[in-house]
Amino acid sequence: MNRTAVSEFLRDVVVVLGILAASALYVTRFVAIPWVVLGPSMRPTLEPGDRVLVDLWTYRQRPPRSGEVVLASGPGDAPLVKRIASGPDETGSYVVLGDNAAASADSRQFGVLPRRSFQGRLVFRYWPPTRAGSIR
Repeated sequence: MNRTAVSEFLRDVVVVLGILAASALYVTRFVAIPWVVLGPSMRPTLEPGDRVLVDLWTYRQRPPRSGEVVLASGPGDAPLVKRIASGPDETGSYVVLGDNAAASADSRQFGVLPRRSFQGRLVFRYWPPTRAGSIR
């Protein structure tokens, strides 16, 4: 290869990598992010270590709904994975509960969460493969 061909090849590689990086940034900022479930509070629906996709787009289009499993910011901005039990009430707040009440810190301890606390809804478990599928 001559010097011009190498230079053009490297330029093309940089352009492709830049486009891939920009696409990944867009997707993880506005569309979906991977998340790892920690703790037993959502058993049996989700197990500790389950890897899921969090849909970041839906709550830009509509409010959260009862029954959805969500990623939210809890007290102290700690990330929480919980199910919406009810809401919104007249103040625009939601009750969130873990499916495993005995092992869950949720609205029974810290009260309701405002809509702005919801980052997205969990839509798909991709790991472990034997339990892959939609989250309900």
